[in-house]
Amino acid sequence: MLNKNYITKYFGLLLTISILILSPTAWAQPLHSVMLSVPDHPEEALNWCGPATGQMIMEGYPSGNCSILQEDIWMAIQSYKAEAMWDTDPVGLKEAIKHLCPPAGTWVVHAETAPQALMYDVAYWMTTNKYPAAGLLNTLPHNTYTAHAEHWVAIRGIITDADPTLPGVTSVNLQFIWFNDPAVPLGDPSIERFVSGSTWYSEFQPVTKVGSSYHGKYVAIIEPPEVTGRAMAPAEVLIGKAITPKDALKYAARWVEEYKLYEMEPYKILRKAKPLKPLLVNKNYGGYYIIPYTLDGENAQAAVMVNAYTGSFQEVGVFKPVAYMPKEKAINIALKYLKVEKPKKVNAELIFPIGEQTVSRYFPMWKVTIDRKVLGVNRQGKIFTRIPCEEFYIPLPGIKPQGITWDGKYLWVVDEETKKLYGTDFRSGAILRSLDINIERPKGLAFDGKLIWVGDEKTKRIHAVNPDTGQIMKTIKMEIPKEKGFKSFEGITWDGKHLWTAFFAGFSSSFNQIDTESGRIIRSIFADCNPRGIASDGRYLWSICYNGKKLPSKIDRRKILEKEHEMLRSRVFIKDIKGMNPIGLVYDGQYLWYADRKLKRVFRVYPGGIEEK
Repeated sequence: MLNKNYITKYFGLLLTISILILSPTAWAQPLHSVMLSVPDHPEEALNWCGPATGQMIMEGYPSGNCSILQEDIWMAIQSYKAEAMWDTDPVGLKEAIKHLCPPAGTWVVHAETAPQALMYDVAYWMTTNKYPAAGLLNTLPHNTYTAHAEHWVAIRGIITDADPTLPGVTSVNLQFIWFNDPAVPLGDPSIERFVSGSTWYSEFQPVTKVGSSYHGKYVAIIEPPEVTGRAMAPAEVLIGKAITPKDALKYAARWVEEYKLYEMEPYKILRKAKPLKPLLVNKNYGGYYIIPYTLDGENAQAAVMVNAYTGSFQEVGVFKPVAYMPKEKAINIALKYLKVEKPKKVNAELIFPIGEQTVSRYFPMWKVTIDRKVLGVNRQGKIFTRIPCEEFYIPLPGIKPQGITWDGKYLWVVDEETKKLYGTDFRSGAILRSLDINIERPKGLAFDGKLIWVGDEKTKRIHAVNPDTGQIMKTIKMEIPKEKGFKSFEGITWDGKHLWTAFFAGFSSSFNQIDTESGRIIRSIFADCNPRGIASDGRYLWSICYNGKKLPSKIDRRKILEKEHEMLRSRVFIKDIKGMNPIGLVYDGQYLWYADRKLKRVFRVYPGGIEEK
């Protein structure tokens, strides 16, 4: 059982909570919990999730300490703002909270490149002070207001496997996060979301605002200063064969009972509510089931989400009564919009594309395809003629990743800052292996069937590394074509017999086929672009052409031919990519994967147009 000192007065008995009276079979040891009384407030303008979060934070410490109007919080944020590209920047929100309703201590902006380090800070100081924290979930556009790219939430509860304030505890497992999400349609109450640590990390994103001092970092506003540690959670499985709706119902019922979710005040309706038909969202990747719960047999008032491939618990939430739109109605709305009476082919599936069209995972949209025309239809029946790209992706580990490769089992990432090779699970991005490498400035990765080749941009050498031990087995010189030059090393790949290197040198950037015994260049061709990664299957050579920050980068393809001029003429562009700072490319036998350091993601794309051998 939990120590009562860790439970607020408001939740006393409820969150002795049987707290989450998890059955002994569910966890090997008792859980540590802080669950706070924080009132719900929706944002009162489309770009006021920051003021709404501040309003909830201030009313939540100590319980009901002070009540401030969102309009006043907004004005305070603008007066204290430090970075103009934000509506609510971290400093502005911190100073507004600090001056409008000062706590006993102070408030600090915590910014970390690793989300686990930041969430340890949250767990530590929420345990110490019993204050909620403001978390920046992401900086993606939402609520149909494209210019507003900030999503603040009020973190009111955190559950870990150990008390982070105990001596020597510098690593905890993040089991659950409880937060109020104010970014809902105007007029609706904020959604109280109780999510697994895995779900939290799958949505928690670093700042992507060019020019911001927080760019590439995860942000929270916590009272008081920083500590050091890690709050780990298993990564979500993001791809696989979807379980059946029947199994999804069974899993939802299991988690409701096993975690005693109905013992928590916001979710007590689950004691009497009945489940409706499960809704499968994002079937092909990143999939999850929404299991709506109803008291009147028609309108949903709560929902449990489970992973579409494993059935694992993701989250539970409550909201005002809503009726989910049936598939048939979404199709009819799309047919009427397109003025099509007798379509040849019609298909509809639920999707949650993260972008300005959607905000909450509880309310996905229907993607309706009618004779190759695609429309989005949301819960209110609104039509969207443009749907954000739905490329599958996994998180990109490391602080300064510089290349990726595939060995048939792991998707490997090399990090220049940590001097490590990370072997990740291609289904989830979970780090399954970690190897230290003694290389000064590692950049670019390739796998030859036995060894992983890593370039060292500083020493201009290429090392062959044992993927089992991290030991360097062989080193060759990075030969540079005299007539083309060298400014930076941008990638390496294996074609089945030889390595290829990608060099940036302005207009004379090059791809170079090299001998692995001597490092000698066998042949060199012009890249005709700024290369940011290279991949091969032995027949084709793919590369990423970087076009700067304002234009999309492109993936091109060449046939590997004996005559260099024919190889150059075989070049075709196959895809624009969304990445803003691509740093690696690899082919896994079916798909291309490219990494983007700014977005901290590895994307999977279908190369298309490959001829049969």
